[in-house]
Amino acid sequence: MVFLFLLFMLSAGYLSGSVNYAIIVARLVTGSDIRGVDSHNPGAANVFRNVGPAWGLLVGLMDALKSFLPILAGRLFFFTGDTYNDFWALFLVGIAAVLGHMKPLFYRFKGGGGLAAVLGLFVFFVPVEYLLALLLGGVLVLRFFKGFSYKFGRWIPVMSVVLTPFIVLLFTHILDVPLFAHLSIGGHPWYIVVGTFATSTFMFLMNLPFLIRTIREQGQK
Repeated sequence: MVFLFLLFMLSAGYLSGSVNYAIIVARLVTGSDIRGVDSHNPGAANVFRNVGPAWGLLVGLMDALKSFLPILAGRLFFFTGDTYNDFWALFLVGIAAVLGHMKPLFYRFKGGGGLAAVLGLFVFFVPVEYLLALLLGGVLVLRFFKGFSYKFGRWIPVMSVVLTPFIVLLFTHILDVPLFAHLSIGGHPWYIVVGTFATSTFMFLMNLPFLIRTIREQGQK
């Protein structure tokens, strides 16, 4: 029965991720296909630059909810315990939503980078650490990647994703401040730490081709 619950939630997460709000919003607002504009990436950052900041933020929020809401549903209805099996199942549901965003069923498996979608996963499990990673990632990128394109759309989110598990690990060893429900600042069980490292590694590898291409283009300037 647990396997069927997991299969159902993985399917729900993937289908949630497969709805591309960047394409939908851009078409409704401008009548154009965001995949033919600028970076050609159907994501929130491209909408932000070419449709409007408010629309980009809206798409970013909706992309984050792609993973957050399926995880929340899984937590409320199926995986309600506090064991590592429950939390790993929830991580997998979030990853399924991110994968749906990147390889959407509804758009011939060609989607965005998944960086806005993974935000919902990290916010569910480690919101404080992710916020700190986002701030620190922004500082590092703005300081050391000044000439690079897509700093806000790709580089800062990627840097924050890379930094998050290390901040989680650090805080787990030096702090233990309970917040509410499963949330805390530091004091995380080992399976949350492992889950954040696994998610970070997955996202970095999936975005690595784009980062390499951007670095090469920068070197040719």
